[in-house]
Parts: sequence; structure tokens; C-alpha cells
Amino acid sequence: RPRARMFRPGCRRVFDRMHAMARGAGARVGAASPSARVAPPTSSSSSSSSSSRQTSHRRTTTTRRHASSGSDAPIASWIESLADRLPPRFPDAPDTYWRGAGSPTGNPQVHGEDSILDLLHASGAFHRPRLMVDEGGARRRVMLSLRTGTRTAGHPGWTHGGLTSLLMDEIAGQAFAHFVQPARGLGVTANLTVDYASPLPTAKDLLVVAGVGNVDGRKVWIDVEVRDGPPRDGDRPSGGDDTAGDD
Repeated sequence: RPRARMFRPGCRRVFDRMHAMARGAGARVGAASPSARVAPPTSSSSSSSSSSRQTSHRRTTTTRRHASSGSDAPIASWIESLADRLPPRFPDAPDTYWRGAGSPTGNPQVHGEDSILDLLHASGAFHRPRLMVDEGGARRRVMLSLRTGTRTAGHPGWTHGGLTSLLMDEIAGQAFAHFVQPARGLGVTANLTVDYASPLPTAKDLLVVAGVGNVDGRKVWIDVEVRDGPPRDGDRPSGGDDTAGDD
């Protein structure tokens, strides 16, 4: 049989010789000096490689980061001024407005107990939220002031654009609920268009402003803007556009 022929006397000598050669080679490798051994791969903040001969194909882009402030830093003076001047939309829950109790005829609430804002707030995505109503100016609008968390970045140091658009959609819904829903009923977002003018830093005081724009049949346009400073005095924000429908 094939297995029996492999161990005939002549084959056995060849096998023993090969085995001795393999053991000798292993002993020579084990006796090599430490300087001849391959070092484990090292890593750095900009690139990584497994040996000195390997070429890294990772492209590193250097960008200037915007100034950020920690979550424990004092509140910006312009936010304190707004809070002193404008009433909260839900006085019973000024610091966690999504838990506020609304009434069908006066101040309807958008959220229920399963609101995503509770999760984001608990995870540190934002701090010190305050939802305010401005009805005394040239254009009625709602405003949300908050400070973004330190771990909300897309690119390092810049707030993820998805979080920015979520905040815009949220405040558009609050503007619809406050100014439109009492007369027309519940509405939901049908289209959200966002123009990103410039990056927003993480751990930064922001203001999200939303006001009702055009109304055409079942469609209502909400103009929204995110700023890292006080609101503009003009009638119309220059940010994104959110369209809500009655159904």
C-alpha cells in the first residue's frame, strides 16, 4: 500500500535526514540575535505600518480645528440674555422640554415617552437644552439653545452633520406644533433640505432657530438656521428648509 512503501528502509533514512535538517534549521533560527528579529508593528496618531519597508496608502489631511468649550464651561452671555427675555415653550420642563406636558388647544407636545432626545441627552450628545418662543418680533419663531457634547464629531473637532440636521428637523417640528398645529392638526416632515455653510465645533454653545415660512394648501415651509451666536434680527433665517404636511 502507498503508506507502507513510504517507510521502506531507504525511505526511512531519507525521512530521518530531512527531519534532522529541519531541527538544525530551527535551532539556528532560535539562536539568532534579537536585533535580527522583526519588530512588532507600531502605531502613531497620523499613520501606521507593519514594517519599515511597507508603504502606507493612508492619506492624512491637516485641517484647522475650531475653538470648543467644555461642557462645564460657563454659559455664553448671549444665551443667558435670551433665556431672560424669552419664555420657555414648556414651563413645566424648561431643562428637558421633550418631557413637558402639552395641551391640544394651547401648546401641543411633539414627543412622547419614547423620544430620541431623552437618549441623546442622557448619553451626553448635548447639554443645557432650553426651548424658547419668540412671538414679539417681526416673525414668530422658536429657538433651542444647547451645548453640543465633546463626542459628537464627524471630522475631529467638528459636530457631525447628521446631528445638525436632526436638530434642525426637531425644531422645525416644534415650530409647526406651536404655530400651525393648533389650527390645522398634526403634521410630519415631508422633505428636509440642508445647506452646510461652515463646520460647527463640538462642545460649543449653539442656537437653532425655526420660523414658519410659506403655507400652500397642505404644505407648510419651515425655515431653520443653526448658529453659534445670537439670532439675527432679520425676518427670515438663511439656513435649511423643512417642509411639513398635514398628514
